[in-house]
Parts: sequence; structure tokens; C-alpha cells
Amino acid sequence: MKNERMYQELLELIRTDSVSGQEKAIVGKLAAKLRDLGFTVTMDNAGKALGGDCGNIFAWREGEREGSLLLCSHMDRVGEGFGIVPTERDGVLRSNGATILAADDVSGLCAILEGLRQSLSIGQPLPRLEVLFTISEEVGLLGAKQMDASQIQSKIGLFFDSSGPTGRIINAAPGMYFLGAELIGLSAHAGNEPEKGVDAAKIMCDMLSTLRQGRLDELTTANFPMLSTGSHTRNVVCDPASFKGEARSQEFRRLEEYVAYFKDHCLRVAAAEGAKICLEIEELFRPFHIGEEQEVLRLARRACGAVGLACLVESGGGGMDANIFNAQGISSVGIATGYYKNHTKEEYLVLEDFYRAGELAAAMIQLYGEAD
Repeated sequence: MKNERMYQELLELIRTDSVSGQEKAIVGKLAAKLRDLGFTVTMDNAGKALGGDCGNIFAWREGEREGSLLLCSHMDRVGEGFGIVPTERDGVLRSNGATILAADDVSGLCAILEGLRQSLSIGQPLPRLEVLFTISEEVGLLGAKQMDASQIQSKIGLFFDSSGPTGRIINAAPGMYFLGAELIGLSAHAGNEPEKGVDAAKIMCDMLSTLRQGRLDELTTANFPMLSTGSHTRNVVCDPASFKGEARSQEFRRLEEYVAYFKDHCLRVAAAEGAKICLEIEELFRPFHIGEEQEVLRLARRACGAVGLACLVESGGGGMDANIFNAQGISSVGIATGYYKNHTKEEYLVLEDFYRAGELAAAMIQLYGEAD
């Protein structure tokens, strides 16, 4: 059954331009909606620290009973997220093909707002409710990293930011490192004296061709798609060259082992072929895994049952803000809201699942703190 309120809010927020670092327009709308629901709304200085135009929204409403629950989604979207024209057909929402749809993560924002509205409307005592809407999630969870977690009283978090059918719960996600290398060779005339040069492009290719990457094991992957050189002419031996990529793993030990291997491999190849090298190695976020015995996963299962949803608990392949807050002691899971093919122009949202995500959010709020 169509939820007209959710549908119209979804269209409103999808049509509100937003991208990582430029979330000001959608921040204003969301802050107003939360204030209308009786929340105290604040905005931090994350945008200033990151060079953006606004910060994270953190809002709360004191409860009538014990406990505190955090609900989170992100306000930014990947590129090609301006001027979106959403179109509906047969219960599925898509863009007109010129842009992404931005259901990742507007659908999560709307699910949280609907869950709050439904829960508040019935008038029963509720726990303290905390809402966090972050900036710059799509570029490395940067807004969440800037958030002062000491403000958060909740010990568990519900992160409405996953693809798939509503009822899909993400209880594990990989950690990630940014990895890169810049090679400094030596330029020389390619026709007159190529033997006097050190070809940084060739060394980069040798380095990458012998570097373990792709699917490394059942928990670990590596990918290096960004290549560049400083050469713009055919008759000069290339200097410099660089490549960038990432490594991910569900197990932090394996991730650290791969990073150590990457460093050793790159240094050995550069030394053997006479190039200087500068490595970039940055830990972006750590993996998490929520066990069946943990309260947040028990709550998710109970809420799915309460609204008649099949509960599918599984690992995700991408990072989310939940990675940051699990590392800070807030036990958190990801929750799907019905979108698919996010980050592409083929992205779509199954509206029936989207409406059920609002029901699921309400059930989670109302069931939190009650006995299993």
C-alpha cells in the first residue's frame, strides 16, 4: 500500500541537490523536519574541517522510559546527483537516466523520519531518540569521522544505508585502506639516449602486474584502477608515474598483512629498477562484526518479525558510517531500504520495500528496551 507522506518526502529530498561537501540545501530541510517533530537539533563543525558548506546534524529527543537509541543515515550522494528527475513506473522509482537516483541514501533519511512520526503519533512512552545525519559519507565516511561521539548516549545504532530488500540486516562490513605509489624515474630523449632514462611508466606496470590484487581470499580484496603519468609526449622517457587504489577485508589482521605486503612489494620493485618511490598508506576505517547474541541484532530480528518481514542477516561488501561508530563502542548494524544498483545511473528503488522500511524503523523504536 502506498504511503503518500513517505512518497512525497522522498521526491522532495531527491530533488534537493546534494553531493559530498555540498549538503547545505538538504541540511536545512532535514533540520526543520526534526524540529517539527520536537527534537533539539544541532550542527557540528565537520564541514569546516572538511572544506564543505555544512556539518553533521545531531538531534535528540529525551525519552519517557529508560534507554537511548541512535538512528543514522547520510545526506550526501555520489556525483551526478544534481538535477535529478525521478520517474515512477510499476511501483519502481528511477531517475530519467541522466543522473543517479540518490535513493542511497535519501530512502534512509525518509525511513528514519517516518519511523519517528509513526512512533510519536501513537503516544506511548519511548526511549531517548538520537538522530545523526552525516555529511561526506560517500568519500570515505569523513563526516562520521569528524563527529564527536561523546555526545551520543546510545549504546546501539541503526544505520539505514544498505541496498537490497527491507529486512536485510548488515551485521558485518570490511575495513579499508587507501593505497598509492608515486614513482620518480629519470627523463631522457626516447630516440637519442633512452638508456639514460629511468622509465617510471614501465616500472609502474611491472609493479602492478606482479602485485597481488582482486579477490585475495574469502574476506579480502584489493583494487588499483587509478593510473597516471607525467608524460605528455612520445619522445621522452616517462617520469613520473603513479597509481592509487584500495584494500578491504572483513578481518583487520588480514588487511594489515596485505598493507605490509604492498609496501614491501612496491619498495623492492622500485629499488630493483632504479626508481625513487613515495608510498601513500592511509587507514580509512576498520571492519566490524555483530554477533547473534548482541542486543542490536536481536532488536533487528524482533522488529522484522513484528512487521512481517523476512530477516536476512549477512555481511556487506562496502563500508558505512556504522564502521566508524562500531569502532567507538556503539554496537551498530546496517539496514536495507529497498534500493539497488546504487552509485550508477541504473539505480532504482522498490517503493513497497521503501514504505516497509518506515514501518521497520517505527517497530525498532517502539520495541527497543522491551524484553526479548
